[in-house]
Amino acid sequence: MKPHYLSPFFAPQSIAIVGASNHTDSVGGQVLHNLLTSGYRGALYPINLHDAQIQGLRAYQLLADIGAPVDLVMLATPAATIPDLVEQCGALGLRSVVVLSAGFSESGPAGAQLEAAMLERAHQHRVRILGPNCIGVMRPTIGLALPFVKAGGVAMVSQSTALTSGILDWASGNEIGFSTVVSVGNYADIDFAEIIDFLVSDIQTQCILMFIESVRDPRNFMSTLREAARVKPVIVLKADRWGHIWGQTPVGGLSPNMPEQSDAIFDAALRRAGVVRVRSMTQLFSAARACSVRYRKSGPRLAIISNGEGPGALAADHAFDNRIPLARLSTDTLTHLSTLMPAIWDGSNPLNLGNTAKALQYREVINAVLADPGVDSVLVMLCPQMRSEPTETAEQLAQLARTTSKPLMACWMGDRNVVRGRALLSAAQVPNFRTPESAVDAMHYVALYHRNQQMLFQTPPPSTDEQIPQLTQAKAIVQQALGTGILILTEGDVEKLFAAFYITYRAGIRPPLQLGRNLDQRSVSMGLVRDQTLGPALFLGPTGIAAALPKAMTYALPPLNGFLAQELIERSTVAPILAERGEARAINHEGLTSLLLRLSEMACELAEVAEIRLNAWLSPDEPVLITHAEVCLIDEAPPKNRYGHMAVHPYPADLIQSISLKDGTKVTLRPIRPEDAEMEQTFVKSLSEDTRYFRFMDALRELPRSLLVRFTQLDYQREMAIIALTGTGDAEQQIAVARYTTNPDGESCEFALVVADAWQGKGLGKILMRYLMQIAGSRGLKIMEGEVLGTNPNMLHLMTSLGFTTKTAPEDPAIRAVTVTLA
Repeated sequence: MKPHYLSPFFAPQSIAIVGASNHTDSVGGQVLHNLLTSGYRGALYPINLHDAQIQGLRAYQLLADIGAPVDLVMLATPAATIPDLVEQCGALGLRSVVVLSAGFSESGPAGAQLEAAMLERAHQHRVRILGPNCIGVMRPTIGLALPFVKAGGVAMVSQSTALTSGILDWASGNEIGFSTVVSVGNYADIDFAEIIDFLVSDIQTQCILMFIESVRDPRNFMSTLREAARVKPVIVLKADRWGHIWGQTPVGGLSPNMPEQSDAIFDAALRRAGVVRVRSMTQLFSAARACSVRYRKSGPRLAIISNGEGPGALAADHAFDNRIPLARLSTDTLTHLSTLMPAIWDGSNPLNLGNTAKALQYREVINAVLADPGVDSVLVMLCPQMRSEPTETAEQLAQLARTTSKPLMACWMGDRNVVRGRALLSAAQVPNFRTPESAVDAMHYVALYHRNQQMLFQTPPPSTDEQIPQLTQAKAIVQQALGTGILILTEGDVEKLFAAFYITYRAGIRPPLQLGRNLDQRSVSMGLVRDQTLGPALFLGPTGIAAALPKAMTYALPPLNGFLAQELIERSTVAPILAERGEARAINHEGLTSLLLRLSEMACELAEVAEIRLNAWLSPDEPVLITHAEVCLIDEAPPKNRYGHMAVHPYPADLIQSISLKDGTKVTLRPIRPEDAEMEQTFVKSLSEDTRYFRFMDALRELPRSLLVRFTQLDYQREMAIIALTGTGDAEQQIAVARYTTNPDGESCEFALVVADAWQGKGLGKILMRYLMQIAGSRGLKIMEGEVLGTNPNMLHLMTSLGFTTKTAPEDPAIRAVTVTLA
């Protein structure tokens, strides 16, 4: 597989620094000094008009004077000089540029004009720019970093230059190492999504941290986040939660799109993307420490072991605040522990070992608790008391951590007496913390990460399997209203629109008076709002005055399935009132779930709907009764594709079709799903060595996990994979796959095709490619391209028959670059 197009920024073998100086207090001088001090392993070319030698290196007056390959150019000259320098880079074929200089759009209108001129020159010459107003890329393993930045497995991408510097300084004293640090600055060209795309496949990166203030292309950003979170933990800290970055103005609707609502929708989007969101710098690194250790997926039940009552109580309180349930120990575990614990222990959790606890006692108790099937994770706490053994206990804990797949974390409180113990735990990759609160936060983020991963795995279609909505009727109602300038539907039209989605509603119906006095009756508010940047979102919350309280409404992004609808209900503020309370019986969630799924269908299929608000009465024995409903529309150009208004693309069930091959064999074509991972792996293993090599240009025998995840868990908005299947049920077998991924330009895509050896020569490859080209063209893509080995004549013949042009790839004469213009 060819290198990522951003590789010159992350692994340059040569760097030119324009504006390099002997004065290390200048930007260019400091950058060169840092590279020399950090031991950068590539060639360095200082560019300076006046000095023949810079910091011991030969200097050049112009980039054209270098006369050797340059992978990366860093510009550290006044802003006014940057557009011309970018043009010089383009003329010399230097396509990767970091603009360190400030004085662009962040400084006002004049700077914005300079930035526009810089981008115009860059686009003319196909130059990619990181920045401006940034500190660029750091890769400690190759010496492309500040001298004090340690190498490690954490990648950090930050929009704030000042904050990046502060974090790096803090991390150097807290044993945190980085695989990559990227400061995007104004991100005029290369943005968050492209950087994350590189980090997804970067083998040095185990965990991605992000600090963001705003995002230029939210839908593309969310799409890339979903792709990254499938492979490695992604943790996001977002600033300006109450500002005007996300959803700053209303999108039509019946109520203003307030910052709190927009932030809550952004939070829901991150959950759906499988990402962990934190609220502070301390939490950012607590989450990173915890999530970067690959535990098996586990539940939330926590056991706390301490050598004092107070620390355990603090941890338990914070667990309760975070809705982390404390584990109930089994009878067998309690019996075993009765011989290990102090006589005063009453069998409760937290487990207080007492102030005389020694290292071996800790080990035996931890072992017993880890073996309990009702315990999902364990927090071990130690306060340095007179008889405690912090270093020896840390050694025992480090040994146990190697034998368990359950989350096992430590909180060694204090300072001087626990330094060696903390160092031992860090060396053994046991996440350890100084306070009970930060330790419990870390446990919370591990549980949150695994729960959000479950949400990421969900790929529901736009409609449920119950009854297909009457879309023609629904769209006619909407278009008729818009055609007459009506944005708020009449009660009669609301009834008809709901009926098209099989939602029962009669305007004017009010709940009987006795409902208000019936303890079994509960009312909820629910509906759909449209965020300016992330599109439609569903909400659920209380009615009446309680609906106006902060954080009253809970949000989720469509499309929903039963799992996601139930998750929304359980996470909502109305979940407690739906449960059994004294004499009031619990409300069955079935009717509420069904209504949420129908609202999800409306969000998917009706891009013109800006807002739906309804009140519903629920009871244990009766159907959901909608007592009030309002629908507001928005009059704007329709999206380019059917679901272009959504942040999460539904599973494209409309692309499923049956075909017949030349010999009459029936084959099903459909988009791949996450649950196809095992079948996809079996398919790849079944290929002959030649077929595997022709497909991957590598001698791999099976797909590594990261690649398998990327191949089967798609964002259908950016990519598509159509698999060909024979048989049904347990006998279903994959016999081919064709896929494309959209390139960063948004107009072209790269394809791949492989057909099982036994099914080659039957016309299946041509059918799949034609279908893939049709799908790509229908989604606005203009060009499809790919690479074929010159020793693969059958594939080259197929490409020619489909109208592809063929030429030798400039970087490798053994490869043919094939391209076709899509209809």
